[in-house]
This record gives sequence, C-alpha cells and structure tokens, in this order.
Amino acid sequence: MVKEPYYMLDFRAGTCLFEIRVNDNIIMTMDIKGGVSTRIPINTGISKTGPFEVTIKLLPNTGTFSLDEGCYFNYSVVLVDVYNGFEDIETLGSFKSKRLEKDEQKLFITSTKLYNAIVPYQMKTLWENGKNIDKVKDAEEHLRNAYKRIINIIQSKKYNLYKDYISAREYNMKVCMYLSEKESEARFISLKKDFENGFNVVEFPENTVMVTSAYGKKVSLKRLNGNPALSFGNIKEEEQIMLDIEFYWSEDTKQFEII
Repeated sequence: MVKEPYYMLDFRAGTCLFEIRVNDNIIMTMDIKGGVSTRIPINTGISKTGPFEVTIKLLPNTGTFSLDEGCYFNYSVVLVDVYNGFEDIETLGSFKSKRLEKDEQKLFITSTKLYNAIVPYQMKTLWENGKNIDKVKDAEEHLRNAYKRIINIIQSKKYNLYKDYISAREYNMKVCMYLSEKESEARFISLKKDFENGFNVVEFPENTVMVTSAYGKKVSLKRLNGNPALSFGNIKEEEQIMLDIEFYWSEDTKQFEII
C-alpha cells in the first residue's frame, strides 16, 4: 500500500511555449527554444481521490505565429511513494505528441488524458466556493489591485501579514507535498530573507494577460511568455524572484484572495 503517494510528470519538451494543467490547475508554463527534460510533482493539482485530468497545450514560441517543425512534448505519469525516500511504484500512462510534417502550419497542439489518483490528504479547496471569474465585474481591475496590495505589504515589510495572505496556499502545499511544519515554515523564512536582503526592485508590467484556471474559479496575471506578472529583483546580485500566485474571488470578503 502506498502511504504517501506523489504523482509525478516525467516529461521532455522542445521548441514551443507549453502549458501543463492538472484538473485545469496550472502546474507549469515555459517558453522553450531548445529542449528540456525533467520530472515535476503534480499533487498540487489533485485535491481528491478519483479521476484526474492531465492537459498539455503547445503554442508557438513568443514572437512567432505557428508551431515550429521541431516542437514536441512527451510525458509519463508516475506514481511515487515518498514515505521512505522516493520509490517509483508504477507508470500510470503516457503521451507522445506527433511530429509536424515539413511546412505544416499549426497554431497549437493540445491533449487531455484521464488517470486515477488515491490521495490521503485534504486540501482547502476554497476556490470551489468562489465566484466564477467571468461573473466578477471589472475582474481585471480588481485583480491588479490585489497584486498591488501584495506589493505594498511586502514593500512595507509587513511580512507576517503577507504570511497570513498566503496561508491557504501554503497549507495546501504542505499537506499535498507531505511537508513537516518545520519544512513549511522554512519556505516562508527563505522568501522573507530574500525580501530583507535586497530583492526590492518591483517589476509589474502593464502588458499582461488574465489567465483563468480550475474550471474558471482561479485567475492570475501572466506575461506574454507565460511567466508570472509579478517579480522582485536584486540589482546587486542580478537575480529575480517571480511570485507565481493565483487568486479566487471570495464571496465572504468580496475581493480576490490568494489560494
């Protein structure tokens, strides 16, 4: 019996802007000019036992208008038990995109496949009781204000307040990734140290797009290449932290809240 099931997506991708969703929750977006091969956890998109969807979408690289002839995306869904280290249990299924024919023009490739999960944890699925994003009046204005609220909190060094704002998200991360209290707290402490040590240059561009997920219940702002809209930079270290946060519309507070 698997005690701590960890669902992983083992994938290879190349020459495209790809998006991975699990149950319509965004797991990763990346603009790849060459190739990438890695394995990522997808538990954050699986909130309950039962069937779950894995959807991949391949789009043209930023600045181009059709998929490159060499684009590809192959994956396997692997069940891992992390109770005592990382032990591969079984491969649940796989997908391999078809190669484009020479001079074939395609705007996108997409695939959705179903797999089955058994999970022992219980996430806070607050977004499920939230308002559909397309029903929120002036949603983009409200969303940008929510981001600005976070920026102001961080710039004012009200880190405990920021911790409160992200508490539901961090709780879900802790339970689905089987983190201890100490490990969960270390995530926040690490981010706080970055903010305290020079990551104070805010980049929040106007040229962004609203991206909905979770079947219309979550939303975030993204740059045109798929990266998160909000980032904090350290000029001295020439480094950047991108805050990949999502929001849902709370019927209780009547505003966007982080989830």
